[in-house]
Order: sequence, then structure tokens, then C-alpha cells
Amino acid sequence: MAIIHIWWNMFKILIDGDGCPVIEETLMIAEHFSIPVILVCDSSHSFMHDACEVVITDKGKDRADFVILQKVKKDDIVITQDYGLAALVLSRQAHALSQNGLRFRDENMLSLLNQRSDAANIRRQRKRYGHMKKRTAQDDKAFLKALYAVVCELLE
Repeated sequence: MAIIHIWWNMFKILIDGDGCPVIEETLMIAEHFSIPVILVCDSSHSFMHDACEVVITDKGKDRADFVILQKVKKDDIVITQDYGLAALVLSRQAHALSQNGLRFRDENMLSLLNQRSDAANIRRQRKRYGHMKKRTAQDDKAFLKALYAVVCELLE
């Protein structure tokens, strides 16, 4: 009976799959700890994973984000590069990580949202903003370390 109780209270990992470079890394950690995973993406992406539930949404701005918000519960972990989604996840008492291992917290969210706003203003003015740097093995290690830390914290 206690095992069922623990299972029902188990957190899950939700992946914002549109442009997420750490799907395989997330699935590896989730499999190690037997954590359920939901991968959410729009119909312009094609994912087939036996290790997780795949939810495909219609194309459209923020469609996957809305599905994630419908499914996220307290203590769940959301993997996203979207600061706005991360802020909403935190408001639901869940955890949010970027693909580079940045743990979104109430303490850093205002600064990150301001950065996002500044970048949007620059794009609207059609100014060059710079190029995204190529993903490195260090980025993957930082992500794995951060995800592992959050999982261990939740399992204590």
C-alpha cells in the first residue's frame, strides 16, 4: 500500500521539446531513477520515444507551453529554454531548468525576464543581437549535473 502512495505522489519531468537539445540526457536520468517523462512539442517536430509519453500539439506560438502548464504539478521538473514558461512553472511550485543547467528560481527570474524583454526590443529594432554559441560537451555536463541535483533533492 505504501508503494502505491509513493507512486501517486511521484513527480514527473516535462520537456519543452521544441528545440530542446537535451532530450536524450533527460531520458537517461529519468530512466535511472524511474521518473515518468512527458515530451511536449508541436506538430512540426517528430519524436518517437518508447521511454516517455510524447504529446504533439498544433503548430502555433506557445501551444506546447500551454499543454505543459496544464500538466505541471507541484514538484514536477520542467526542462525549457523559455523564461516566460519557467516563471509560470515556478508559480505552480514546480522546478524549471534550462538546457544549459541554469536552475530558474524566484531570485533570478526578474533579471532573466528583463533580459528577454531587452532582446525582444533589439530584435524589433532589427539590430544585430549576436549569434548563439555552439553547444558544447560542457553544456551537457552542466545540464546533467543540475538535473541530477534537482532529482536527488526531490527524492530526499
